[in-house]
Parts: sequence; C-alpha cells; structure tokens
Amino acid sequence: MKLLMAAGAIFDRMLGVLMFAACAIFTFTMLLVCADVIMRYVLNRPIVWAMEVCEYILVGIVSLGLAWLLKEEGHVKIDFLLIQLNTRLQGLVNAITSALGAAAVVIITWYGLDKTFEFIQAGFAQETGTLGIHKAYLLTPLAIGCFLLFIQLVRRSYKNFRGWKIDEGQ
Repeated sequence: MKLLMAAGAIFDRMLGVLMFAACAIFTFTMLLVCADVIMRYVLNRPIVWAMEVCEYILVGIVSLGLAWLLKEEGHVKIDFLLIQLNTRLQGLVNAITSALGAAAVVIITWYGLDKTFEFIQAGFAQETGTLGIHKAYLLTPLAIGCFLLFIQLVRRSYKNFRGWKIDEGQ
C-alpha cells in the first residue's frame, strides 16, 4: 500500500510539472501571437509559421492538462441529479462514471494509435502545412495526455469505490 501511495505522489507531482510546462508553453504561444501581430501590421512581415505552431501547441496544452484538471476536479460536471443523492451513492456513481470514462479513453486512444500507425504505413503521415511536421509527432502529446487521463480516471474510480465500500460497512 505504501508503494501505491508513493507512486500516486510521484504521479501527482508529474501532473503538476506537466501543468507548469503547459502554462509556460501557453505563455510562449501568447508572446508568439503578439510578435506575429506586430510583425504583420507594423513591419508588414508576418511570421509565416506562427499560426500553424499555435494550432499544434493548443493540442499539446490541452493534452498535457487533462489529467491534472481531473485531479483538481475542475472538469465541467452536470451534477443536478448527483447532488440529490446521499454521499454514499454519489461515491458509487462517481466510481462507475470514472471507470466508464477510463474505458472510453482507452478505446479512443487505441483507435487513435491504430490510425496513426495506419497513416505511417500508408505514407500519409506527412503534414501538409508550412512546417511539414510528421503527424505522428503531433499526435504524441495527445497519446501521452490520454494515457495520463486514463491513469487519473482509474485512480478516481478506485478512490470513490473505496469510499463507497467504507460507507457501506458502517
């Protein structure tokens, strides 16, 4: 049990570091957009790759922040029915929905990785944008983010199920 708690603490720390990195990348994106606007309208020389890079960065920022946001219980919830239940049933419902969410993330990730490998094998993996970045590199942060989200959903499901079982025993 101590090993799981230590692994959980390390995972939480990693999520915090990734969120800090996402914030730093977002700051870079903001500065890049400002520089592009200045270059475009003041010097009439836009940064041709700026918009493309910002699009890719936004996917990365969201991907790296998904699991952290779930850990902080910051995702949007429609809980008008859930708040009508007692805390014991709320824990059970949260455990079930987190487990279903984990299953959905696994399916989406599996499908995405399958398509990525299919594109690579078929030779369609080259991005057509200005930079010509391989799509596999663009999908990597998304795959990492989905994997981390899966782990956090499993942790959340376990925590809620355990709380439900403890309440059941009383």
